[in-house]
Amino acid sequence: MEQQFLMLKEQTAHGNMLFPLSVYDVVSNADLPERIHCHWHEEMEILVVTEGAASLRLNGAYTGIRRGNVIFIPSNQLHLVTCEIGKPFSFFALVFHPDLLSGPISDVIRQQYIEPVLNQDTVFPILSASDSVWEARAHGLLCEIRQLFLQKEFGYELLVKAKLLELWHLCYSHARKKEKDAKAPSDYRVSLIKEMIEYIRENYDRPISLGDLSAGFHMSPGHLCRFFKSMTRMSPVEYINYYRVSMSMELLRRTDLEIGHIAMRTGFNNISYYNRTFRRYMHLTPSQYRKNSADLPEL
Repeated sequence: MEQQFLMLKEQTAHGNMLFPLSVYDVVSNADLPERIHCHWHEEMEILVVTEGAASLRLNGAYTGIRRGNVIFIPSNQLHLVTCEIGKPFSFFALVFHPDLLSGPISDVIRQQYIEPVLNQDTVFPILSASDSVWEARAHGLLCEIRQLFLQKEFGYELLVKAKLLELWHLCYSHARKKEKDAKAPSDYRVSLIKEMIEYIRENYDRPISLGDLSAGFHMSPGHLCRFFKSMTRMSPVEYINYYRVSMSMELLRRTDLEIGHIAMRTGFNNISYYNRTFRRYMHLTPSQYRKNSADLPEL
């Protein structure tokens, strides 16, 4: 299940154009520090932490999150979640396109209550179900939406949208106007790391050297490494290998391709290096992972 969240700029459709919303239950892999890998998407995302505690990085700022918290991640915002190895961390995620709330037409709802959030002029707080009555209600609404989505009984779309609008009203009523944070990374830094990540995502299946990245983004190798690690907590080489392993996991689970072929197809130049790298991140071999994959949960 965690593989879907390893996509950097997600291509997965969340729902469809007629009802652009999906709900995902996620039990993260406790063998890895990154529980949600660094990525972004056009949709809004609401995380409800159901087990454990972790650190959320949202466009450069770190925040501690724990069981019972509700976190709003605006559209197109770079985010990742890390957690101590061996510690459990689970959540369910509500992912939806903002058009679901009002449609693409710029009506009063969109102008007054949605655009300020999309533009990040208005910021929803991190909620805790135990802190206040309204936060408990917001948490309850999300649980109700999850249940409606899973059951998909007749007319569930009507109830989901109604509860989502009620949730939005609650949160908007308690939102704050964003203040400039001098310590937050500039838009330029965020845009630059997005470009680097997108380059890796598009070229992971071919050789990528530090020199390629350095030349392509007009930075010295040392500066590039420091910048990349400051934004993702991983060096460029570590990030490339991690992403390649995550892509190979999909092929191991969903195809009968030989492991050597999967290694080459995901950018590893030989099977021995692939096996070592896979074992480093997953603490088992590709063969063992494939054998055990039938027991892994699906989205």
